[in-house]
Amino acid sequence: MKYAIALALMIIALPAFAIERPEGVVYCHGKTVVEFRLVNPEKNGTASDVDLTINGKTSRVMTAYSWFGSNQASPKGFKFAILGEKQFDPLLVFDGYLLDAKKQKYTKCN
Repeated sequence: MKYAIALALMIIALPAFAIERPEGVVYCHGKTVVEFRLVNPEKNGTASDVDLTINGKTSRVMTAYSWFGSNQASPKGFKFAILGEKQFDPLLVFDGYLLDAKKQKYTKCN
């Protein structure tokens, strides 16, 4: 009987292990959830790649730390750009929010 109860508790707990918890800051806009993680960050906090997760699907993409090579100053709060694909190329990282190529603003939601 004790083994049956223990087995039942383990089966109930299994789905909890299948859900990956976010490792960093999560950003949301409508139903879209975005998270990124710097890959092998340098001492100064920069990285050439990030793991970009959009609605649970992760891909490795490049970063850019200059304001797209232009001579104009970066906008206030700009940290770097994530060079993804489609609406997320680029995904601009600012202090406290993200901005995608369609100018949709993603705010912290965790």
